[in-house]
Amino acid sequence: MDIAAFKDPSTGTLVPTLDGQFAFVPSPLPPKIDLAPVQQLLSQADRNIGELKGIGKYLSNPYLLIRPLQRSEAIASSNIEGTYTSLSELILLEAGVENRQRPSDTFEVLNYVKALRKGREMLATLPLANRVILNLHETLLTRLPKSRRGHFTPGQFREDQNYIGRQRDISKARFVPPPPPRHLDCMNQLERFINSPDLGGFPPLVFIALVHYQFETIHPFPDGNGRVGRIMIPLLLEQNGIMDQPLLYMSQFFEDRRDEYVDLMLNVSQLGSWADWIGFFLEGVIASCKRTIETIERINSLLQDYKDRCSQARSSVLLIQIVEKLFERPVMTIPEAQALTGLSYRAAQNNIERLVEYGILTRGPSWQRPRYFVATELVELFEG
Repeated sequence: MDIAAFKDPSTGTLVPTLDGQFAFVPSPLPPKIDLAPVQQLLSQADRNIGELKGIGKYLSNPYLLIRPLQRSEAIASSNIEGTYTSLSELILLEAGVENRQRPSDTFEVLNYVKALRKGREMLATLPLANRVILNLHETLLTRLPKSRRGHFTPGQFREDQNYIGRQRDISKARFVPPPPPRHLDCMNQLERFINSPDLGGFPPLVFIALVHYQFETIHPFPDGNGRVGRIMIPLLLEQNGIMDQPLLYMSQFFEDRRDEYVDLMLNVSQLGSWADWIGFFLEGVIASCKRTIETIERINSLLQDYKDRCSQARSSVLLIQIVEKLFERPVMTIPEAQALTGLSYRAAQNNIERLVEYGILTRGPSWQRPRYFVATELVELFEG
């Protein structure tokens, strides 16, 4: 790590660590920041958040949107870390469709979806504290082969010095986070800041930008730090009443501008460039809100199109019931349709076949078990 690049002592301290190298310990939040340079972006981001929040209130079933957004978020956030899968593979794994050739990356991305949902469940009774963060990490990396997660226990803060760089040589690292046990002190300080009643005196979106920087800089886990940090963003939005529903996810923006994302956080540590990082984060909020609003419009349009296709059928109410379920889970088996509608197996099969006839469902391979049907247009909407 180039210690000469760390020119602003207010952002943190360089301390000795392994092999004669130095690590960076960030100063506790909150920092002193002039928000004047980002005020216009902040105002626009607040307006976009307000628009998205307003739309969310009028969704008859928010999970028609929340479920697919969470899958897209999981894929984008994992892509940043070099873990790749397709939406099709992810929904088939969720549906329990067997595929012995499926890459382990898909299991890891599904864990991300589970961690998002687990975090929301925990927030119903707990604040976003270290206990929740540890649980997110455990859910994210549990039941993965050691070749994927290394020799450590998911759900525990690291015990060793880690570093960020392309080579397995700390002397060539681009950044070295706080050494043990300093990182534990940093996480305790961050926990207090996250749950401070006045958000450290900052506007909510700036507060979340500060928390995200601090968590990624502490890098408290051996692996999974980036993904846990990005999962925390929608949880912070919800905990602080900024969003009523988890509709805003930012990983696609971070992936699209990956180099800036990493460089601007490093520039905070080295140069105290808070305004640049916060401005970038607010741009991400604006872009992500617009993306989600456009997605809502496309989903509503496709849902209405599906309802129109089903409207002439004698059992249109039951067909629409199946269709709406597809927006939460775009893969359906006949037993699932049977359980959803209360019909006999034969009647459920007839309804599924009718949706195939209307072009809403596509048959999966006849040899695949369980036999499944996919809402192909819906999958393509999110893959595009």
